[in-house]
Amino acid sequence: MTSAAQAYLALPADERFETRISTTLKRHAETVAKAKGESLSEYVLEMLAEKVAMDMVATQELALTPTEQVELLRILAAPAVVTPALEQATAWADTLWGAASDQPGARSAM
Repeated sequence: MTSAAQAYLALPADERFETRISTTLKRHAETVAKAKGESLSEYVLEMLAEKVAMDMVATQELALTPTEQVELLRILAAPAVVTPALEQATAWADTLWGAASDQPGARSAM
């Protein structure tokens, strides 16, 4: 599951959603959910969150509230958290393409 889908599932469940589906679809979904060790509700929510996360990217439309815009700008302005994975990726990129400071148009360190 993508991190975007996981983020949806971490939000409080403060809305109801009801729909009618065929008996066959419900039975098949229950069978799959049970095989995965999930309830039908968990399975459906996971699938919906994943589909919405993917389709949101595909449509390239994301409306942010003013609060969300402020949070996004705060995250973008913050320095990157240096993790072992980031250091490894940076070293690999340097091996492939040379150090970033050697690239044309690279900004010098302040």
